[in-house]
Amino acid sequence: MNDENLRKGKATQFRSGEEATRINGAKGGKASGVSRGFRSATKKRLREHPELFEEIITMLIDRSLNSDLKALELLIELSGESPKQMELALKKRELKLKEQAMQSGTSGEQELPALLKALDENN
Repeated sequence: MNDENLRKGKATQFRSGEEATRINGAKGGKASGVSRGFRSATKKRLREHPELFEEIITMLIDRSLNSDLKALELLIELSGESPKQMELALKKRELKLKEQAMQSGTSGEQELPALLKALDENN
């Protein structure tokens, strides 16, 4: 073995424990800040220049027609028809119906479940 490979007292390339957690957490925090800043700047730019948004939509349509699934997913999300967005809207409606039922003093046994009511109103 080579003595240079075994440097005692110096940090090795592999870290463990609290130090690694702290360093990796700092990296994640910085990356998150950069990502949030980018999204914020992009949204601001699109509000200032709506023609850019139209160009992006056209580009996404072209790419999705060429079998780009990520472009198709983004188009669906931007249109507001993604399953996640629909589920969130349904849960908001359910919560609103539950709050109304609580305020009116009716018991849940006498009414349809709030989720079924929300589904009926969405269709």
